[in-house]
Amino acid sequence: MAIYYMYLVRDFDYWSKQGIVGPKPIPIFGNFLETFLVPLHETELKWHQRYGKVYGHFMGKLPILNIADPELIKAILVRDFHQFHDRTKLWLSNNNIMVRNVHQLTGDDWKRVRSIVTPVFTATKLRQMEPRVRDCLRDVCDHLLDDCARSGRTIDTFAVFAKYSMDVIASSVFATKINAYESSGERENPFVTNARLMFNGAPLKELATVVLPRVVQKWLRLSQTTASMFFIRCVRHMISVRRQTPTHKYNDFIQLLMEAERADTCPPRDEYDVNDAHHMNEGEEELAVDQKAFDIRVADKQLSEDEVVAQAILFLLAGYVATAAALAYSTYELALNPHIQQRLYDEIMEASADGEPTYDRLAALPYMDAVLSETLRRYSPAVPLARVALVDYKLGDTGVTIKAGQQIEIPMYAIQHSPHFYPN
Repeated sequence: MAIYYMYLVRDFDYWSKQGIVGPKPIPIFGNFLETFLVPLHETELKWHQRYGKVYGHFMGKLPILNIADPELIKAILVRDFHQFHDRTKLWLSNNNIMVRNVHQLTGDDWKRVRSIVTPVFTATKLRQMEPRVRDCLRDVCDHLLDDCARSGRTIDTFAVFAKYSMDVIASSVFATKINAYESSGERENPFVTNARLMFNGAPLKELATVVLPRVVQKWLRLSQTTASMFFIRCVRHMISVRRQTPTHKYNDFIQLLMEAERADTCPPRDEYDVNDAHHMNEGEEELAVDQKAFDIRVADKQLSEDEVVAQAILFLLAGYVATAAALAYSTYELALNPHIQQRLYDEIMEASADGEPTYDRLAALPYMDAVLSETLRRYSPAVPLARVALVDYKLGDTGVTIKAGQQIEIPMYAIQHSPHFYPN
């Protein structure tokens, strides 16, 4: 028994040998049980406050270095991004299709698919989706008027915005009108039902990916769910129909992905991109980093069918809950702060003086951007952000060298709620 215990804990001095502090791990689980039993964001904040800006912990037996220093984070995610573009080593998808998405691919496969997919999200391409989003917006406004304003009933804003989010995704990604608000219970639209099922049981799957050997995970096919197969079949069917009718043009992301080709240089920017918040800070340094990160020459400039399916499902996973949560928390905060609500309303009405505001005008509204950014700071939709070092990397002047293959994590919630960075 003593020998077996020593085997289980033999690598738990990994961080202490490097002079890096962190929470004490326990056999088999490492520090995962603490993040499993207590909300992850609370655990992250506690660790950051106790151990500082650089500390280590274990997910099972996997050592992970946490970095909560903005300058070090900028170096990793901007200046030296080409050395950290791979994501996490921990979570394993056993669905061969899903591992083809840009979030899970690594190395040259990631570079190729990322270079093909990125131009799909230029402002010009996104603007093509605006009519679809506006139609969905009218539907949710009508629903809110019927169920809340006229009836006087209390509503669950997250549930409403989850349906709105799925409505937008179904329309703009899958070119499908689902009428999300017209059914419930057994008559609920299968898009809504299966999207919700994809997120049920997630904590247990996370626990299994930490505790069980990968060969067992593959045997159990943890990621092969009925819900995920529903969306995979949907996308495959759409691709098949479109190949049979090539003259018919569809205005959605699946069509854009089917038609996308990789540029020979870093993803292009068009004249409208200057108004997009995620491009506002891109100067020569950032564009040079893009060029270096995408420095690869490949013969195949198109996505395979599996890769189109994987990206479409990723849009669903990344956008469904995150969008619904951002909208629900935004409306919650606006209700608590009527002076902010009024100021935002005035800005939107000014932009709407001569009719519905355009995509570009909405993208350039400073107070709206501030409200959404502050909501996302306070209620971060993703914790934490993980990367894997491709080479040995000296971490600033900390004296720490991140070994090639080492996973690092950026505890976003902890940073965004740290009194050191946000005293007010």
